[in-house]
Amino acid sequence: MEPPRPLDRITFNTPDDGMLTGYVSVIRQHLGNGERFAWVELDNEPAGMFRGVPLADILTCDDAGDQRRNTPNREARRLCLSDYSANLIDRGRMDARN
Repeated sequence: MEPPRPLDRITFNTPDDGMLTGYVSVIRQHLGNGERFAWVELDNEPAGMFRGVPLADILTCDDAGDQRRNTPNREARRLCLSDYSANLIDRGRMDARN
């Protein structure tokens, strides 16, 4: 089986949260042991929140990433790995004030 490609929608199993779904952003190799992971933007989570998923834990893949990237109106999902921790800290401060 080929690994999923960016913007493919996958379903995967986790020991702590059960079955989850999301869109693949990129496939990266772990620097320590060389295992390959899919960085996935989870459904029903804030934008920019990613989870590293070992390829062995992926259950299903829709293989529709090419269609999402090549939409006629160029409205493909944009997934960017970035550090949003400052935004989350600021949000926590705002929640504490309320």
